[in-house]
Amino acid sequence: MMTNSSKYCDIIYEFKGIWDIPSKCGLKIYFKNKESLIIATELYEENPGTSVTDWCAQLATEICLKNNFDPLKSQFVVHTPEIETKLTFNKETFYLVKFNWNEKNFENPDWKQINKDEIDKKIANLKIN
Repeated sequence: MMTNSSKYCDIIYEFKGIWDIPSKCGLKIYFKNKESLIIATELYEENPGTSVTDWCAQLATEICLKNNFDPLKSQFVVHTPEIETKLTFNKETFYLVKFNWNEKNFENPDWKQINKDEIDKKIANLKIN
């Protein structure tokens, strides 16, 4: 996915979700100085399987291990895009998800809602000059 020279990734990412069901999400990764910001976006209708929300710890573990990211220097964000509806729970949201690292994988997700400005600041802090 990321190469040694890569500093940025923006792809549709396929993963095995609950019961190994093929699943996918939008994935943006920003990487600089051994720090990574991983943004996983729910794809709703395009995703035939497990949602990012239901699989965040496993997904964050998989992405860090595949890319040799330092789990202690990685931040994971779950993004749900807005769906046009009158219901408030269908608005765009960003959650910074913090985990415990047990030397093999992430566990115990702790969700904190953040706004788009905070995401933009995190991205700006990792921008490549």
